[in-house]
Amino acid sequence: MSAVPMHPEATDDPQAVRWVVPAGTLPVVGEIAEAPDELGEMLRSEDVAAIEVETRAVMIRLADGRSWSRAGARVRDALAAALRQPREWRPAAAVGEDDVLRAALRDVLDGSIGDYIRSHGGEVTVVSAHDRRVEVRMAGTCTHCPAAGFTLHSRLEAALRDRFPGLVELRATEEPAKAATRTTWLTLRRRGSCPPDPGRP
Repeated sequence: MSAVPMHPEATDDPQAVRWVVPAGTLPVVGEIAEAPDELGEMLRSEDVAAIEVETRAVMIRLADGRSWSRAGARVRDALAAALRQPREWRPAAAVGEDDVLRAALRDVLDGSIGDYIRSHGGEVTVVSAHDRRVEVRMAGTCTHCPAAGFTLHSRLEAALRDRFPGLVELRATEEPAKAATRTTWLTLRRRGSCPPDPGRP
């Protein structure tokens, strides 16, 4: 496997650095129990206190008493080598494709996309996320907003697909304050599939 592009980002914790990598680089998310080669050895020897995989990054926290000024180059090289062996990473808990999808969705809603929706008085919560399909519920100013479809398609769906390229479908359920819940199809299915029936409830 060729070298994986990555770059470090500082965090609020001086012991932790977030290494940004392309979405889908690793087939796992969450806390890591075992990593390949030297990175794994650093985790076992407790030079590295913790490794956590996100949908587009690997968070590495050094043990107390260790410094990035001294250990940074070694960690960088060890991570670069380990990323070439994606099947050798072992999460602390069992992880399936649905877990990766939910992590990607949480990352989107907790980040700038969610901030944008909330800044306009809207609210999007997760109804379900499985089998490469996601359903969210829209509330607040998102309900009946003419721009809601654009927001979901151009912002939420695009960001989610970037983190989870296997996404098949994203649909939204509007929840009016004084009316029964209804489902509206605001975004696309996978390209090439038939469009939804306009008369479908």
